[in-house]
Amino acid sequence: MFNKKIKIRFIEIIVVTLVVTAFITYEISYVSGIDDYISDECWYVSAARNILRKIFNVTPKFTNENITITIEIVSPIDNEQYSNWLYDLKNFVTYGLKGKVLKDESYYVYNDQGNYLPALCVEIPKENLKFVHLAPHEKQYAVGYCYPNANGVLDYLNLEHPPLVKYVIGLMLYLVGDKPILWRIPSIILAAAILILMYLSIRKIIPETNTAIVLGVIAMLVTIFDITFRSLSMVAMLDIYVAFFTYLTYYLALNGLMLPAIITLGLSASSKFNGAFPFLALIAKAIKDFDLYRIVLFIVLIFMIPITLFLVLSIPLINYLGFETWWANGVIGAISWHLSIKTLGGPPQSAPWEWFLGINPFPLHLVYDPNTGQWVADLIARGNPPLYILTLVLSIFLIPVFKDLPDEGFTYVYTWSTYLFYIVIWFLGARTQYSFYMVQLVPLMYTLLFMEIWYLMTPLNRVLQVLKAWKELLKSLFNVLSKIPK
Repeated sequence: MFNKKIKIRFIEIIVVTLVVTAFITYEISYVSGIDDYISDECWYVSAARNILRKIFNVTPKFTNENITITIEIVSPIDNEQYSNWLYDLKNFVTYGLKGKVLKDESYYVYNDQGNYLPALCVEIPKENLKFVHLAPHEKQYAVGYCYPNANGVLDYLNLEHPPLVKYVIGLMLYLVGDKPILWRIPSIILAAAILILMYLSIRKIIPETNTAIVLGVIAMLVTIFDITFRSLSMVAMLDIYVAFFTYLTYYLALNGLMLPAIITLGLSASSKFNGAFPFLALIAKAIKDFDLYRIVLFIVLIFMIPITLFLVLSIPLINYLGFETWWANGVIGAISWHLSIKTLGGPPQSAPWEWFLGINPFPLHLVYDPNTGQWVADLIARGNPPLYILTLVLSIFLIPVFKDLPDEGFTYVYTWSTYLFYIVIWFLGARTQYSFYMVQLVPLMYTLLFMEIWYLMTPLNRVLQVLKAWKELLKSLFNVLSKIPK
């Protein structure tokens, strides 16, 4: 028996390792061919680079003798002056700095409304960096991968979102280098970690070992083939970080590690504010598991610890901006921004209930298809609508008995309470939501789905038991309603 368990565990490790390795290999192979910003990477990576330069006074790492810099010039009064000033700057770069121009006005295109970055992106010998401040019409410059063409981007700190992810991206830039593939490595690693946590969660929830192994591996594969998960896993955006910390919080709570779960919830909220959405599910579990004293203490800690983490992580920003400016932009302004309609005529917006149907999916990256002569999305947050709908239908069907699920309903409550917060903020004014937000829920949805399938099939007559529970629930509701005075 002991040898059999060792063999099973060995097979598990091999299979999980192969699945995760294949996933990482595919992600790196695919995304390494995209040598430019993908979607909102232009904001988050630029903000991370700015935080390094402005707050920590360091620059991204470069491993060769030449370095890339973006030189922003003062705003010209018209396109003619812009062209003349860039001509002066190009001559200085070529002859004064012994460098070459990588991106000029054909990329940093002049705009009458000022919606552009007046700049050149150039490559120069490292030893000539000390002379860049002598450049004609120079306003400021930044070392690192060429900045996107966006007005004010060299000053942008992304204060509408918490700082944790920008610190992680910035650390990669500083320690490893400033290249697109390197920005994305943390996202790929976190996505791989989610897959492992999913497997471990299903192994814990499902009591039958062999069945749990099979369902765990299938859940990993289904998640890998989810278009939203696969796409968001290979870009340096905030949402895969939120998905990781959200699932890690779930995994810790599932195993009864409630204090560590509060800490990871705080890290999730410090990545993006929607990372705090699972807090009600954690409180519900505490109420079920703890005595009154521990419940009160838990509720205090679940607010105190994430707020403290957010404040501690914001200290560098507070020190740089001053508390009043940081508070106005990083807290009050951020809340107002999130609860407002942020863009008109921009990327396709998608209400939370539309995510289940794949309506208005968000395209993250476009490639040109020579066969059709059109640009098509190769990375898109469309998800897997049939499985999303199946999860929703099964969850509705199991309402009367969700507490009888093998985890006593925790996954059910955690998943749907997190999702419902998106609907709440939609009614509070956050009408600008996108389908890629769903990545926070994708691993939870598939964990819940395979647990629900196992429950309904073990035993095979479980469906009849659920129908009887519905009958009793409806009967109770009818009795309550019949007693209401007319």
